[in-house]
Amino acid sequence: MAPRCPTCGLVFLRVPGQWLGSWFLNICLAQTVVVLILLLGVGFTWPDPPMVLISVSAAVAALAVPFAFFPWSRTIWLAIDLAMRPLEFDDGVAPGFELQGDLDRLRGESGDDHGRAA
Repeated sequence: MAPRCPTCGLVFLRVPGQWLGSWFLNICLAQTVVVLILLLGVGFTWPDPPMVLISVSAAVAALAVPFAFFPWSRTIWLAIDLAMRPLEFDDGVAPGFELQGDLDRLRGESGDDHGRAA
């Protein structure tokens, strides 16, 4: 994954340890897929489920799903992070992507150039 957005310049790694959330999403999805394979496999083939086939399928899914979902988990986690901690004006995003109207309003509300409300 690139360290910055090529369009706006957003640094993807905003704080150290940020990607632990994406790993958590990955593990949750992998466990959900494994449990679904086990439940559906046993449920549809009851009373004589082929446990070797179901177990091998679950093991393959447990190994493959995290690798297949990894790019999306990082993107989803970055969106969650941006929702929890919105961009600040000093986050390094290209000026064309800042909300110039909000910046002007903020400067107009403050009596000085320090950004504090009057």
